[in-house]
Amino acid sequence: MMKALLYCPVRGNTEWNRYFPGYPVYMLPFANKPAIEFMLDYCILSGIRDVRIVSDEESDILRAQYRNGEMFGLNISFGGMPPGQSIKLTIRQNMAFCRGCDLLVFSGLFLPEYDKRNPRELSIGADEVKGCSDGSAAWYLIGHGILDNLPDDMSGLRDDAPVSGASVTDIHGYYMHNMRLAGSDIEKYNLPGFSEGKHSFVGYDVRISRSARVKSPVILGNGIQFGHGVHAGPNIIVGDNCIIDNGATVLNSVVLGNTYVGRNVEISGKICSGNHLIDPESGTCFVVPNESVLSEVEPDEYGRCPVYQRILALLLLLLQTLPYVLLRPFLEIHSTLAECLMGNGRKRTVSVNRYVLPQDSLAGRLFRGLTLNKYHLLFFAVAGKLRLVGNRLLEVTDHNEAFIRDLPGYAPGVFSCSEYLGHENEPYQIELDEHFYAYAMNCWFNIKILLGVLRHNLSSDDRIPQQRGVFE
Repeated sequence: MMKALLYCPVRGNTEWNRYFPGYPVYMLPFANKPAIEFMLDYCILSGIRDVRIVSDEESDILRAQYRNGEMFGLNISFGGMPPGQSIKLTIRQNMAFCRGCDLLVFSGLFLPEYDKRNPRELSIGADEVKGCSDGSAAWYLIGHGILDNLPDDMSGLRDDAPVSGASVTDIHGYYMHNMRLAGSDIEKYNLPGFSEGKHSFVGYDVRISRSARVKSPVILGNGIQFGHGVHAGPNIIVGDNCIIDNGATVLNSVVLGNTYVGRNVEISGKICSGNHLIDPESGTCFVVPNESVLSEVEPDEYGRCPVYQRILALLLLLLQTLPYVLLRPFLEIHSTLAECLMGNGRKRTVSVNRYVLPQDSLAGRLFRGLTLNKYHLLFFAVAGKLRLVGNRLLEVTDHNEAFIRDLPGYAPGVFSCSEYLGHENEPYQIELDEHFYAYAMNCWFNIKILLGVLRHNLSSDDRIPQQRGVFE
């Protein structure tokens, strides 16, 4: 049996903060995949299921993102360490986790090479130590019989087998590693998105105008828009929620998520992150002051309630106010409190009441038929805190958090696609509906959902589903 220890020191490493302010070091994207997930993938393919992540700074960030590892099929635990602590001392500090098992150690920003099509388990002799270190990042294989008697200088080990990979120490290495991932056999890695032929991975909701030209190899994230006349590729990586505007040219470059590239702008051999333009050869970082050239896209744009939805919510609120005031005194509505998710990848929750709709009576049928059980939610849609039509409002569970990470975005609404299709009490069908909505979402489809739900409720007496409401 083998376990893995991911040794993730952060303190004293200011190189990455200069180029990518706000990005946790081990969450830096390589081919749109966080660096630490390459290590986790390697563990999975090597037959390892127990992983401990030890950091001097980022434990809370990583803990919030990966929790107990259920989304990967791993058992992930976390530990802290003082800045500058050696690997040997860190292993000794975590001996309760390590003891009795062989140990794989990844140290620093190390990206192991693997092939998901050919997984193989690692093995090491009980009293053997193998490893390779370049001073800033390393890997080690340690037999269980020698854990209590490790050499003082772990950096002195040299062995090219059985683990292969590369450490990333500077911005030039970051760029070159991304270009290698884009131009090599990327199908061997577990990258987000779908393979679109050789050397191409594309995510959800990618909108490419008919006049745009995209040349592989390319790796595209979720929620990307390519305008008219765009020339993109070869050898480009574009992160989630990016906009490449009309006439722009992007080749041999890395564009991190939530970045806007302006009209007729040409970018070649660079890294873009918001309004930061980085030359990987010289290490120079330019902050572009002109937002029409290069700027940051608001990352919460997906979750905001569009103006047209807010207007429709206000009109519906005005129409429902009089019947709500007249009917509410005649009804007794029971509810239970629950915590529900309000964002994708963000720890935002809201206290929510799950309603059991009123008993069958004239007032109850009118209340359901006029969809007055959603009345209180319309205030949140008018204020832009909820969409009028959006994703299904989901409770805070490990399963639901893992599920929405696979969506291009998660923005709950008063009305949902699953409600429109009549699948409110079918959990597995709801998940299929959410994926369908991610592909089909647009203004007219949202209006179709709204009108369909209102019309169905008005004409049906036999559906008494559970509904959810929101209270501040």
